[in-house]
Amino acid sequence: MIAQPQPLVAILNSMDDIIDTLSLAFEQAGFRTVGAKLSEIQSGVLDLVAFVQEHEPDAIVYDIPRPYEANWNFLRLMRDTSSLGDLGWVVTTTNRTALVAALGPVNVIEIVLGKPYTVDEVVAAVRLSLSVDGCGQTKG
Repeated sequence: MIAQPQPLVAILNSMDDIIDTLSLAFEQAGFRTVGAKLSEIQSGVLDLVAFVQEHEPDAIVYDIPRPYEANWNFLRLMRDTSSLGDLGWVVTTTNRTALVAALGPVNVIEIVLGKPYTVDEVVAAVRLSLSVDGCGQTKG
């Protein structure tokens, strides 16, 4: 029997320490990871579509930093891109209260460094995104 490779999670964040923290948590949970800085994607230094084609992640953990409105719109644009829309997306932020104040109710996980339960929430959300297809049906 051929072993299936562990799922690959792409972590897109503006802070290296959060990329490192999430990478460690995912690797401890049995995932493989690849990380990239949001600033490189947004400035065009890193082509996200090419990055996804190269690494073929199963899920993307994407952080929404300030300015919230612009970064939320950038996320929506990326998720609407045909080659990215079928991936499992988990959205995070370091200040959920400010994000909700700027955008209204949104489904995000707040990451507070030093609080490991928030990292566990992100891992659990990725597991869920990988087990459910876009129509809410269980994969399998």
